[in-house]
Amino acid sequence: MRRNIIVIFIFVTMLEAAMVCAEPAPEALRQTIRDYIASEEKSKGAFEIMDERTGDLRRLELVRVHERVGKTGNYYYSCTDMKDVKTGDLLDLDFDIQDEAGNLKVADVRIHKDNGDPRYTYDDRDNRVPVVVSHLKPTQEGSSISGKVTFTEMAEGLKIDAEVSGVSPGRHGFHIHEKGDCSDAGNAAGGHFNPDSVPHGDLVQDGFVHAHAGDLGNIEIDASGNGKLGKLITGLTLNEGKYGVAGRSVILHEKEDDFGQPTGNAGGRIACGVIPEKA
Repeated sequence: MRRNIIVIFIFVTMLEAAMVCAEPAPEALRQTIRDYIASEEKSKGAFEIMDERTGDLRRLELVRVHERVGKTGNYYYSCTDMKDVKTGDLLDLDFDIQDEAGNLKVADVRIHKDNGDPRYTYDDRDNRVPVVVSHLKPTQEGSSISGKVTFTEMAEGLKIDAEVSGVSPGRHGFHIHEKGDCSDAGNAAGGHFNPDSVPHGDLVQDGFVHAHAGDLGNIEIDASGNGKLGKLITGLTLNEGKYGVAGRSVILHEKEDDFGQPTGNAGGRIACGVIPEKA
C-alpha cells in the first residue's frame, strides 16, 4: 500500500513538473495579447502607448495579431498590426509575454515598426539594436527617384543599407552631408560630413584619416533604374561621438564619384533624405 502511494506521489509530481515546463500554445499567446488590449480599452477607453521617439501618446486600434510567435530569453513574444486613430499610420508592436507557472501576462509593449520602418532589430545574441530610416526624395520636380537608407548600429560599427529606384543607370556618388536639411534642391544639406577636415576619399578603403566621414563611394544602378548599397563602417555611429550621423542628410548625386578632390566630381544633388535624430 505504502509503495503504491509513493508511486502515485512520484507520478503526480512528474505530471505537475511537466505542466510547468510545457510551452504555451501559440494561440494562447496570441489570445493573451488580445485580452490585454481589450482590458486596456475597457479601463482607459482606448489602447494607448507612449511613443519613445516623439514623446507623443498614441491612441491605437487593433488590426490583427501576427501568426508568428517565439521566445527570446525569459519571454515569449508576438506582434500586432495597429492603426493610429489620429494619423492613420500603421504600427507594428512587439509584445513580451511572461509565463508564471502557466499564467500568461503581458510584460512589455514596444513600437517595432512605424509605417514599415523598423526602429530596432536584434543581434545574434537577441539584444535590441537601434535602427533609423532615411527616405530619399528627388530634389527636382518631375523626378521619379525614391528610396530609403537604413542605419543599424551594430557592435562592429554602423551598418548602412540603401535601396533606390527611378535613377539613371550607372554609378552615382552617395554621401552623408553635414546638415539635416534637404531644402533648396538639397543644397541646404551643406558639404560632405567631414569632422576631421581631411581630403575626400573612400571611407571604407581609406579610413577616417584619408576620407570624409560621409564618403560612402558610389551606388550602382542597373538598367531598370534600381540600385542597392550595403556597407558596415567601423567608427561611424548614429548618435555618439564626433562620427555620429543622426540629424544629417544622405545625398545621391547625378554622376559617379571619381574620388578626385575636393568632393569627387559627382555633379548635382538628385535626391536627398534626412537621417532621423532619435533611434
